[in-house]
Amino acid sequence: MHTPHPLLVLLIFGFFISCGTPPKDSVASDYIIRTFGSDDIPAPDALKGKKLNLPALLNPKSILWTGKYLVVAERNALDYHLHVVDPDSEQLIKTMGKDGMGPGEIVATYQLQRGKSVNECWIYDHTQKLIALFDLNSPDELYQKAFRQPEKMFLATDIGWFSDSTLMCRLADGDDKFVLYDTLGNVLSTYGTWSQMLEDRSTPPNVIKSVHQGKSSIRADRKKYVLVGLLRDFIEILHLPSGKIISVRGPEHNIPAFEVDYSAGYPMAQFTNRSLPYYYTYAVAGDEYIYALYFGKSVDVFFQEGEMAREIFVFDYSGNLVKTYTLDHALFSLAVDEKNKRFFGISSDKDPNVVIFDYGD
Repeated sequence: MHTPHPLLVLLIFGFFISCGTPPKDSVASDYIIRTFGSDDIPAPDALKGKKLNLPALLNPKSILWTGKYLVVAERNALDYHLHVVDPDSEQLIKTMGKDGMGPGEIVATYQLQRGKSVNECWIYDHTQKLIALFDLNSPDELYQKAFRQPEKMFLATDIGWFSDSTLMCRLADGDDKFVLYDTLGNVLSTYGTWSQMLEDRSTPPNVIKSVHQGKSSIRADRKKYVLVGLLRDFIEILHLPSGKIISVRGPEHNIPAFEVDYSAGYPMAQFTNRSLPYYYTYAVAGDEYIYALYFGKSVDVFFQEGEMAREIFVFDYSGNLVKTYTLDHALFSLAVDEKNKRFFGISSDKDPNVVIFDYGD
């Protein structure tokens, strides 16, 4: 077998591809591509937010609305990872999620997911390979129960419950885009492939996955799973009962320039532009709509100015962009209360905290 030289680069995707006119939509039996451009973006409604001053929040990174509480996760916890906030009284209810690797403790909050009750929250601790359930009304600071990934699920990432006995995941390697497991680690279904994201399908799948990294969210009824792209402006909407995927491309239609690098002994994406743009930085799969934080600027803007997303794009589940908002506070992450028409975010300034926006007409 021929082994590539460690520094050999097989594929180079030149400069960013920018199209003034979006490519045409395409329809297949189970993969539908829909496009939009800058001219298709509706005029935004401007929103003014109210930033809270909760001193317990040291370096918050993500936020979840359970239907009753806000759950805020810390980026680097000293003692505790989670804060429970009442947005109506604007008060901290409690702090929980003790840091550590002992019984009931966690060391990371990679992902937050609603439980069956408004008093519950699941967190994915990728370091310990477990999903832990917290009872937000419990006086205990530890999780109540947890599911640990079996060996057969070792490559699974971004894990979220699909039902009481199945989990929706992405994989660290392989061409399968979305994978449904049972709790024993058996693959039940796969949906889409990474190779379908590029015209040149000779690129290794894990490299394509890296180019298409981003945030995921699952709708409360577990019928829709959404992935938004950070480095490429796309949104994948998986309809779980049918297995069909709608891929929304736009508004910039950029694919980041990258090389396939083998210096680590396996293929990796090496991005040739260190100032590449960030696009969709966070998403919420709501009951009615998909809410995506949109940045659309070079990552240098964040590192130099602390600026992050100030726009929210609202899509329906057919992939149509139906509404946009501009925010007076830049945000890292987003949560949505559709019933009371409120956005919640974590600000990206020097003193990050919860920001509340009312978006009702």
